Amino acid sequence: MQAIIHCDIAVGEDNCTKLQALIQGHILKIASALAGDLQWYSQNARLVPESFRIISIKIIANNRFKMLYDFQWNLFSPCQDLNETFTRQEDVLFHIQPGALVFEVIDNTRPSPADEL
Repeated sequence: MQAIIHCDIAVGEDNCTKLQALIQGHILKIASALAGDLQWYSQNARLVPESFRIISIKIIANNRFKMLYDFQWNLFSPCQDLNETFTRQEDVLFHIQPGALVFEVIDNTRPSPADEL
């Protein structure tokens, strides 16, 4: 699965600081894809969208990068007396194509009962 940030960026750009600033400014556009399906933890798990923070970006090959980031999600269930916030750290690979940053997000959507059969 791909998540895309459309932007004006040169294909050969290799300034990780510039990329980090660009992505951080647009990260909410791809936040749900980067967080994945939190239903694996609980039906009451909710993403805290403004919590996304880029830790680092590293060049791994020509025009390919690895981004380390973290985000928070909240678990609220009054019946179980739960109201906790968790921080999760993940990484994702991405590359630059003309006019966009393309992130290679792993699809971790929880299968439906029909899919399991």
